[in-house]
Amino acid sequence: MSTWGERLRDLLQSAFRLAPWPTEAGLRAVGSPDASSPVLITGNYDLTVRRVVRALDGLDAWLVIAPSQGINVWCAAAGGHLSTHQVVTALKTSGVAEQVKHRRAVLPQLAATGVRSVEVSRRCGWQVRFGPVRAEDIPEYLARDGRKTDAMRRVRFDTTDRIEMAWMWAAPTALVVALAAALLHPPWILTGVALTLALSFAVFLVYDRLPEPRRPIFGGVAVALTLVGVSIADGGGPAWITAPLTTAFLTALLTFDHPGSTPIEGGAHFTERAWRIAFDRERCRGVYACWEVCPEACFDKLESERKVALAREDRCIRCGACVVQCPTDALAFEDASGARIEPDVVRRFKLNLLGRRVVDAGAPERAD
Repeated sequence: MSTWGERLRDLLQSAFRLAPWPTEAGLRAVGSPDASSPVLITGNYDLTVRRVVRALDGLDAWLVIAPSQGINVWCAAAGGHLSTHQVVTALKTSGVAEQVKHRRAVLPQLAATGVRSVEVSRRCGWQVRFGPVRAEDIPEYLARDGRKTDAMRRVRFDTTDRIEMAWMWAAPTALVVALAAALLHPPWILTGVALTLALSFAVFLVYDRLPEPRRPIFGGVAVALTLVGVSIADGGGPAWITAPLTTAFLTALLTFDHPGSTPIEGGAHFTERAWRIAFDRERCRGVYACWEVCPEACFDKLESERKVALAREDRCIRCGACVVQCPTDALAFEDASGARIEPDVVRRFKLNLLGRRVVDAGAPERAD
């Protein structure tokens, strides 16, 4: 059960989650685990660790916390901060091997963009599987002996997620607006903060549901409503100029990379957004690693043929998890001209904050 202190901590870390929030890496006992208890792995982002511990309430498990620079699992894995090396190091140095008889561990599914399961096994002898996307599904996943439902494999962006992302953008932006208003015209502080909060929540609750061209539609409606508000409040000449300009600026800022702030679209300025997943069917051996880790359920199993089918390519957000995990290199990125980004490049070079694949995550990993 969360205390008020825990809830306030959640609120603060959610508000400023763009900044790292590290917690101590190493081994934690959840409940009263023994030598046969499950082993779970996550990054050292404090909010994630606490959510996993809460999700495991009433269960006994070992939690290995790998160093991810205090960044959440998906961003850390995509950016090269939670890689095979960090996971192998954590398994070797945390002392978990002395606590359990088995060598099986569960990774977060969203770590699949950066951690290659076959390499973890080769380097340290641990068999790792990718668990569910959400921490709240871990108890059911364990109860099902590691069998994931379709719902466990797919990311979703429900109202709670939308509110959390809105708060992540609203809090720091409102702080900047309040400071600017304090310097320019203090009576506008409350109005500026209220406007920022309203626009932030509106963007994440309705923006992606608008028809194209959604940016001018959303921006036009926001400016029009702002002018209505100025009229009702009987604002003076400066308000008639400042309010719509502020609204236009905030709308542009909040929608600049809205897709990149959601788990359902690739980033708007992501270099590989226009690329596609190229599937070499002849190389496919029916390992189903792509099916297991794809957060958008783009693949179907063809068990009678021991193959997969890229059945829903339109859902693909180019996260690269399928490319990283495929043991036969049957998947790669390809653009309209036929240029390719091969699997070894995707595994080694991760994305910087601008969505460019330049972050060197370590030596190329050997294909198994």
